Amino acid sequence: MITESFRFLLRKQTLVERILIHPSTFAVTLYDSEGQAIPRQRLSEGEKQLFAVAMLWGLAQASARPLPAVIDTPMARLDSAHRQNLVERYFPHASHQVIVLSTDTEVDRHYYELIQPFMARAYHLDYDEAAKATHAREGYFWKERI
Repeated sequence: MITESFRFLLRKQTLVERILIHPSTFAVTLYDSEGQAIPRQRLSEGEKQLFAVAMLWGLAQASARPLPAVIDTPMARLDSAHRQNLVERYFPHASHQVIVLSTDTEVDRHYYELIQPFMARAYHLDYDEAAKATHAREGYFWKERI
């Protein structure tokens, strides 16, 4: 399930053929189509980010339980193709409840519109210097500027 998740999110469909987890050490090894182990250093920073997401997604699927997914700054290291895949393929299908903690530059208007049909609510966290506290208010970063 981790292999399927990773390949589903990746732009390079032939980069990884399978992912194995050693049953006693839990060491994770990625393999190419020729059966050769792929060192994780060979992955780009964005691919490493997607690998982490795919690990959690695959494990959640394997549990066969409805587990909420919380992901913090998910697209910071991703190129546009991987961002599009994450928004279209992961966010709507990751779980019955997905919480995305993003910056305004990660989830821009385009991505916001894509995930909006799957969204129950959006909140903006404002830090109040005087009160030294963060307050949540409904709406997204730029929503009030439209």
